[in-house]
Amino acid sequence: MSPEEWTYLVVLLISIPIGFLFKKAGPGLKRWGAAAVGLGLTLFTCGPHTLHSLVTILGTWALIQAQPCSCHALALAWTFSYLLFFRALSLLGLPTPTPFTNAVQLLLTLKLVSLASEVQDLHLAQRKEMASGFSKGPTLGLLPDVPSLMETLSYSYCYVGIMTGPFFRYRT
Repeated sequence: MSPEEWTYLVVLLISIPIGFLFKKAGPGLKRWGAAAVGLGLTLFTCGPHTLHSLVTILGTWALIQAQPCSCHALALAWTFSYLLFFRALSLLGLPTPTPFTNAVQLLLTLKLVSLASEVQDLHLAQRKEMASGFSKGPTLGLLPDVPSLMETLSYSYCYVGIMTGPFFRYRT
């Protein structure tokens, strides 16, 4: 096995017992602990290339905050544009990221476009509610509120699915 395959195996084997520890934890520890483990695994496997994931997350969060009514299309354009840049790094004479960084970027693209879609759905439901003139309770399947920067980071770096999946929506 190659060194990358050994590293990947270690990451998977570490993830299993961590899941059992978080199973008994409270919601706050689950959220922030899972994000800390995911960030740690990302730093361990990607090293300085972890900055690519951070740039992608911060850019998407900024778009969500600035344009919640059209953030899905903007996030799609942003994440795929950054993915194109990311794939062209070697052509630009910049250091080539690790295969782990590639996996993280691909899954982050999926997660962040999905998050933007959920935020846009929330915004459209709120606009429809204001237009109708009355307030009703939270709609099933919608986010309760637009995620903060810290909530977006915790969702993005959650160790569950950081490199291989499964994909899960923010609401989940």
